[in-house]
Amino acid sequence: MSFLRLLLPAGAETTYRLIGNALFALLTHPGQLEEVRAERAKLDLVIEEALRWESPVQYVSRETTAAAAIGGVELPAGAMVVAALGSANRDERRYEDPDRFDMHRRSDEHLAFGFGAHFCAGSHLARLEARIALDALLDRLPSLHLDPAGESRVVGLAFRSPNRLLVRFDVAGARGARPAWTGTRG
Repeated sequence: MSFLRLLLPAGAETTYRLIGNALFALLTHPGQLEEVRAERAKLDLVIEEALRWESPVQYVSRETTAAAAIGGVELPAGAMVVAALGSANRDERRYEDPDRFDMHRRSDEHLAFGFGAHFCAGSHLARLEARIALDALLDRLPSLHLDPAGESRVVGLAFRSPNRLLVRFDVAGARGARPAWTGTRG
């Protein structure tokens, strides 16, 4: 029952947060956004780096099944351990300038989907959904950019994503857009 309670929301909340983090990264790094607009295959790089840079899930808890030592700390069997995935993904011993978003960095060994026996079963679906969503946004809103009058930032402790993304785009240039409203609303 616990697994089913985890499975139901797991693929929704985490995926929309991944999409938000990746879109925020692109909109706050216009040079990389232009690269992606010119070569859509680079969206895969954006998604992997977004997963490393701002993992939607920051912590996972596990229970040791046997006595173990981690970083010189002895843990007995049955000990509760909290792994800070977000911190591990920004480990300066592994990533140069880890707080910087850089889609060109090799970040495919991040821990955003966990590791080992607990690796996320939905990781491939999450990546696919993020790619489809970002591709659609860039196709349909070619002039999409952050609203300079607004403030958007990534927030959260256990789950991270933008608090909001205030954006602007040219409605006339949007693919599949309906004509602008010309009447009065009542």
